[in-house]
Amino acid sequence: MIKLFETFQINANDRGYMMKVAIIDSNLTWRKYLKREVKEIVDKIDYVDTFKSGMEFLNSNRIYSVLLVDMDTQHNYGFETIKKYRKVNSNIIVMIMTNNLAYARKGYHLNAFRCIDKTNMKEELSEAFEKIKKRREMNKVIFSLIGKSREKIKKISIEDILYIETEGRGAIIVTDDKNYKSEEKISELQEKLKAFNFFRCHQSFLINLKKVEHLDKEFAYFLNDKKAYVSTRRYKETKRRYLFTKKQ
Repeated sequence: MIKLFETFQINANDRGYMMKVAIIDSNLTWRKYLKREVKEIVDKIDYVDTFKSGMEFLNSNRIYSVLLVDMDTQHNYGFETIKKYRKVNSNIIVMIMTNNLAYARKGYHLNAFRCIDKTNMKEELSEAFEKIKKRREMNKVIFSLIGKSREKIKKISIEDILYIETEGRGAIIVTDDKNYKSEEKISELQEKLKAFNFFRCHQSFLINLKKVEHLDKEFAYFLNDKKAYVSTRRYKETKRRYLFTKKQ
């Protein structure tokens, strides 16, 4: 059994929080412009790579933290690129750039972080990257888990948690690839996570609203076919909070 510490720990020196940015745009002039703008806006950046197509991007086999896609040149294949890449990197932050309202609406259905208006590119990019910076600073907060038997310590980033489910007197913490047992009750975890966009959508489920892909009256759905129950009584409030979180 694994015990969840009473306090959070912060790893401020983790280079994993440096920015790795990919830009997809078929226009060479725009690619150069966007690369220059991103480098000016972001103060801590590992690299900015540019690609002329989604296929070229997917074939690069690199892991990025932020993806910018010009939908006016990539059209519907841009959305297919996003879907395929999320299968190997569910934590990617996606921004789509367009002058087309239809693309913007579809982008929000794919949980895009921002839909950038190309007529107001510089200002909206600056605002978006500032918001990303604040969010990533917050997500440096991690749970420290320690096993009773061998004193092993396991750290879990807040942003990796999909949902938490009651099990017996404790709970199961569900992430993209693993599950962790906790001796703490879901109500205790709810109190600790209330500042991080977690919501008790069901008596037995506490969900990370930022990781929800879509929602209906029965389930909150996540990547890799994972889902958590939503109670009828809490559906309206769950939906309201989910939609609000998507706009942040």
